[in-house]
Amino acid sequence: MPTPPAPAIPPPAAETTTTGATRPRRDTRGTAARIRAAARRLFLEKGYEGTSMDAVAAAAPVSKRTLYQHFPGKADLFGAVIDEAWSHFTRAPLIPSESTGDARAVLRAYVARLTEHWARPDVIPLLRLVIAEAPRFPELSQAYFAAGKEPAVKGLAAYLAALVAEGLLPAGRDPQLMAAQFLGAIKEPLFWPRVLGVPVAFDATEAVERAIDGILGTI
Repeated sequence: MPTPPAPAIPPPAAETTTTGATRPRRDTRGTAARIRAAARRLFLEKGYEGTSMDAVAAAAPVSKRTLYQHFPGKADLFGAVIDEAWSHFTRAPLIPSESTGDARAVLRAYVARLTEHWARPDVIPLLRLVIAEAPRFPELSQAYFAAGKEPAVKGLAAYLAALVAEGLLPAGRDPQLMAAQFLGAIKEPLFWPRVLGVPVAFDATEAVERAIDGILGTI
């Protein structure tokens, strides 16, 4: 009886450059994307605790070896899912580099992109999952903060800092605090009702304009 061929061994997750540094191997077959999609589906169906790496491998489907080559642990995989969910908002410049002049128009455009992000089908369900399971798994909130909230606030704060430097906002104001307060003024009337599954009780345009007034005043 002929000896059966040895099973194919997946390529390593990283390759060595001519300088000796390592870099991720190109995922030409879309394996990582397939794993993330399977993991996202299972996380939302079964929760973080209820999702095993074995179940993700079976759903992808990939071997466990391939799964762990791409994502060393469940926390890494969840972080990648959160990063992908936020990528549609954070990968593009949060504030266009050529933004000058009409600060009100810039902030309106920022909020428009943010509300488009909220409307994506996985964003609010993933946040609900983080809120529900973070007390037992604090790495979930850390991943959510690092992938989304932190860059969203930092990008806006950098723009507000530029307005302060140009004399368009009063000196001495903390751009980080201004950004956080602006986002709070937007999210309290327009975002959190969606998270809680209750109707939004405010006119979106008016809520945005009043929030911008709170930051810009009369400029």
